[in-house]
Amino acid sequence: MKKPEPRLGIWAIALLTASLGIINLLSAVTPGLPARVAWLRTLFPFAVSAGSSLFTVISGFLLLSLATNLLRRKRLAWAIALVLASISTLSHLIKGLDYEESLLSTILVALLWGLRREFTARSDRPSVAQGVRVLIGALLFTLAYGTAGFFLMEQQYQTDFTLTQAIRQTLAMFFTLDRGGLVPVTPFGQFFARSIYIVGASTLLYAMFMLGRPVLLRDPASPEERQKAQAIVEKYGASSLAYLTLLPDKSYYFSPSQQSVIAYVPKGRGAVALGDPIGPEFDRLDAIAGFQRFCQENDWYPAFYQTQPE
Repeated sequence: MKKPEPRLGIWAIALLTASLGIINLLSAVTPGLPARVAWLRTLFPFAVSAGSSLFTVISGFLLLSLATNLLRRKRLAWAIALVLASISTLSHLIKGLDYEESLLSTILVALLWGLRREFTARSDRPSVAQGVRVLIGALLFTLAYGTAGFFLMEQQYQTDFTLTQAIRQTLAMFFTLDRGGLVPVTPFGQFFARSIYIVGASTLLYAMFMLGRPVLLRDPASPEERQKAQAIVEKYGASSLAYLTLLPDKSYYFSPSQQSVIAYVPKGRGAVALGDPIGPEFDRLDAIAGFQRFCQENDWYPAFYQTQPE
């Protein structure tokens, strides 16, 4: 008997990831319980605790962005969520001894690891690479832009920035909503601070969007694939649609036995197959099942157009 897909587990992971993201954001801006914080001060310096709060904000934003991609079973999203949830388990304890949030992170880690084989959908590698390049480029640009602004335009604020303080202030504002006591005294100072927020938020959103893109086919099929498909069509193609499968806009999926071919055209997040699989009758069901798995791995929805009733 075929094992049912653990859809409930995938939904649970996506909802728990989004919930943990919201909790992380709220936890980072909510003061910890005084007794817990006082006890932590005996173990960790303030800088360590502040760093944990910074990570909590960043991870909260990223976890919220990852929830939808986890629902689509993205492998890269799974890996990032696993790392973030694992570190969140410790950061919540260091930030304010928030063992309740830490327990939630631990549950998410356990679910992600337990269902790791279900996350097989690939992301489009060129899009991911472009998103990473944009993120790094925007970070470097904003770091130079913000550092120069805070260091050279100190008359716009109530703080005299050293070069190190200007760098720290820019990084904190790029990744979080924390101004660290920054008080603009002119309209231009207010505008400059907001511009760092805009660059940071738009860059992170763009990077997460590129991460979640389905696989995009730049070339329909290689010459070798076309020759292989033509040989199968000439041998088994009996329907009136068979010759259309050899048109230059078609891509090809070959069954596990390599005896059948399905001609399809990617459209957005869908893959539209033309007609039934072409090949021996006994290989048809395996070809269809394999094509469905192939589409899932590429984050596509499979569809068949003009199939035979049987």
